[in-house]
Amino acid sequence: RNMYSLIKKQSHLALSFLVITLSSCAYGPQFLALNPDILITNQAEAKSTPISLSVTDSRSDKTLGVAGDDSVQFDISLKGDIEATLKSKMVEALEKRGVQTVSGNSNPTNLLIDLQRLTLNSIKNPRFGYVTTMEVEILASIVNGNKKYSKRYSVGTEKKLGSVSSSHESATMLNGAMSQALSSIVNDDALLRALDQ
Repeated sequence: RNMYSLIKKQSHLALSFLVITLSSCAYGPQFLALNPDILITNQAEAKSTPISLSVTDSRSDKTLGVAGDDSVQFDISLKGDIEATLKSKMVEALEKRGVQTVSGNSNPTNLLIDLQRLTLNSIKNPRFGYVTTMEVEILASIVNGNKKYSKRYSVGTEKKLGSVSSSHESATMLNGAMSQALSSIVNDDALLRALDQ
């Protein structure tokens, strides 16, 4: 009976170890698709002169961040052409607000969208479990001849989760924060008024 109890105990330990091993390796590198929805909340303003639109990703590190704990961490990265994605989304949203865009830089009025910060980390905290943080920072500038108007748009979100953020959860946070930042730019009446000055 003692032998049976010992075998049972050992098999229970082996099962516990297996569960711990599986749970610690249940994640890996994440590759997220950027697909923000820009919401138009302000009315269209008819602009007589089309503008040029430029989108730049000036981040020094193109990796978004990491997911994991003290023992192992994996990169979180973007897939696809982020500048092309942002530009097509912005063109569509600006047109809904009555702003026509033209390709090339021949137009004297240029709206520059500079993605300066985009981070997403899901790290295990000893007290709170996994804390997932998302930060976006975009500098929007209007250049018209010698005149320049610039404004910074920032969004930050934080979630406490029982486990590491999944690819789906990470993509939801990423696109939610980007949607918020881009919507703030497109619905900024002061910024759009500066296009005509």
